[in-house]
Amino acid sequence: MVRSIAPRHFRSAWPFNSNVKGWRKIGPLNYEKHKYPGQNKEFPELNPKFQKNNLPELRGYTGVQPTGYVDPQSGDFVHVPEMRPQLVVPDLTDFDLKPYVSYRTDAEIEKKRETYEKEVRKYGSEEAADRRIKKSDIFHWPPPKADAKSLFDATYAEKVREAYEERKTGAPKPKGWMSLFGSKEK
Repeated sequence: MVRSIAPRHFRSAWPFNSNVKGWRKIGPLNYEKHKYPGQNKEFPELNPKFQKNNLPELRGYTGVQPTGYVDPQSGDFVHVPEMRPQLVVPDLTDFDLKPYVSYRTDAEIEKKRETYEKEVRKYGSEEAADRRIKKSDIFHWPPPKADAKSLFDATYAEKVREAYEERKTGAPKPKGWMSLFGSKEK
């Protein structure tokens, strides 16, 4: 019999738990120690690590090959010397090549750079020096950046210059502009 309308007389069907974590603040008490993993099976698939039907040999598997085997009779681990990993290092006693040396310390490159700088001072600019040096032991150092002009100068500039000189001296004109590059036009 209820003598008053106070809420304490009208208890809910489920207890209210003020210290419960998660979404379920109202409902039956849920002891999840025996329900692994999680309350009301939140994870649809179990991670293979948690399954009880896993092979015991796979627990703590690291992926490293063993250096022996377990003897089935005694259960002891037997080391096999042939299964131990070894470093294979080549013998470099009579090897002629030297280890990597930075290009900044190479004496030959320094000589090339100095001779090229002398040629640049002699002719006034890098382009003039490159035109006059052509095929010799003096190289442009450091090498120029490969842009369209430098690629054209390295491949076709000399052929165009020679063709221009031939026309200037009165040599017969070729039939097409592709004849400058050595291709045959039909």
